[in-house]
Amino acid sequence: MPELVEPAAAVERFDCPTCSAPAGNACRTRGGKVAPKYHTPRFMLFPQLRAELEVKTPADRGPGLAWEMGPAIDAAVPEAQAQPTRVGYARCSTAQQELQSQLDALAGAGCDPVFSEKISTRVKVRPEFVKAMDFARTIKKAVPDQRVIFSVHEMKRLAAPPNC
Repeated sequence: MPELVEPAAAVERFDCPTCSAPAGNACRTRGGKVAPKYHTPRFMLFPQLRAELEVKTPADRGPGLAWEMGPAIDAAVPEAQAQPTRVGYARCSTAQQELQSQLDALAGAGCDPVFSEKISTRVKVRPEFVKAMDFARTIKKAVPDQRVIFSVHEMKRLAAPPNC
C-alpha cells in the first residue's frame, strides 16, 4: 500500500472492533460523542500505521460533538497478507548479559515490534512479556484472519510465567 496522505481516511474504511462505528465513521466515546482519536485495533489493520501511537480524528468530524452517521460506504475487506505479523520478545536474566544479539536476530526474522527486558525468570510478572502478549492479542482481535507469530530467539528466553 502506498504512503497514506490522510491516515484517518484509510482507517475509516473498516468497522471499528472496539466501538462498532461503521465504516466511514469516526470512533465514538462511551457517551456517543466523536472520539478525539481512533481506537488502536482499528488502525492496526494498516502496517504503516502500526507504529503510530494515535491517529487523530479529522477536524471535520468534530471531536467532542454528538455522533452522527456519516455517508454510507462499503466496508473494505482486509487484503490477504502474505506476510504474517511477527511480534518479537527478547530477554536476558541479568544486567550484565548482552541483549543485542537477540534483538538483531529478531529484527532479521522480520519481527516488528520487538519487546525486550533484562529480568530474571523467577520474577512472576514480566512487564515487557505482558505488553508483547497484549499487543499480539490486540492484533488478533482486530483482524481475526491475520496470522500473528510470537517469536523468541531461544525457547529458554520465553520461559513463560504461570497464568499467562
